[in-house]
Amino acid sequence: MTILHRYIAKTVMAATALVVLVMIALVFLINFLDEMKDVGTADYGFWQAFIHVLLEFPRTLYQFFPMLMLMGGVIGLGVLSSNRELVVMRTAGFSVRSISLAVMTAAVIITFFATGIGEGLVPKAHHLAQVRKQSEQSGGQAVATLSGVWIHDGNNFLQISRVMGLKHLENVTRYQFDATHRLLAAYYVRSLDLVQGKWQLHDVVKTTFANNKTQSEHVAESTWDLALNPSLLNVGMVEPGEMSLPTLLDYANHLQRNGLQASDFQWEFWKRVFQPLATLVMILLAIPFVLGFSRSVTMGWRVLFGIIFGFTFYILNAFLGQFSVVFQFSPLLAAILPTCLFAIVGLVFALKMRI
Repeated sequence: MTILHRYIAKTVMAATALVVLVMIALVFLINFLDEMKDVGTADYGFWQAFIHVLLEFPRTLYQFFPMLMLMGGVIGLGVLSSNRELVVMRTAGFSVRSISLAVMTAAVIITFFATGIGEGLVPKAHHLAQVRKQSEQSGGQAVATLSGVWIHDGNNFLQISRVMGLKHLENVTRYQFDATHRLLAAYYVRSLDLVQGKWQLHDVVKTTFANNKTQSEHVAESTWDLALNPSLLNVGMVEPGEMSLPTLLDYANHLQRNGLQASDFQWEFWKRVFQPLATLVMILLAIPFVLGFSRSVTMGWRVLFGIIFGFTFYILNAFLGQFSVVFQFSPLLAAILPTCLFAIVGLVFALKMRI
């Protein structure tokens, strides 16, 4: 029985690996063709587009991973069923429960490694891809560093520690020069809000440089007439997918404390928390897809049903995520609901098969 258990697990893992390889090729090709429309913008060329797609495709792959596991399970078990191996196993006393346990063993192993890569590598690669592309498309006018974003606007240089959106900035330092590149003034601003086309400053310290001396003054509220290009601020914006789970949680709490919209960050956090569970639920559905169908059903039909179920899960997950952001629906409930619904479907199929 141990030999059969390992054989089923290896077959499912091999089929999943094949599905992942095919998906890598498709995702890379589609994303690369999509990036070609941006080639030629400032310093963003063909080689930069290639590197961008190379850094981005692991994130896309990880988003589709529950569906890939479902297809891998369907194909792996489908191969065993088409070769009549499952029939022989069950005739020899290897129950449906034992087959399910072998499949779930493979799923747990793959999910463990995929989650490690998805939470360890994917956010960093996605962040690097976004920073590189936006910096190259800005033509050097905006640069993202570990200390924040540097923006060149006329005779002004701004260092922004945190971009909380296109209308809210925090911890901003502005260096104002004259036409001869002489420093005239330096500003430190705790926060800025874009209101009716003007930046409203809160808690400002201004230091002026003139006649070999400096003078500082503090102003509670003020305004700037700087017209910062939103595309430049995009360089410093951190998307939810670029953050690790602890950073994502801290960032969402920070937004809430400042009265800003945090639903998209909260939903991304809970979605990624439940991603391993969703993957296991999807692989569980592969068992009735194969054992619950008649042996006359071809592999093509099984794979088709798997793709339909997988895309349904993906679309429902994305829909509820946007629904929670727009209508302030609970992000936790939006993240767990698709997994619960498909778990119920899998449980119903399992009970019918008496696993």
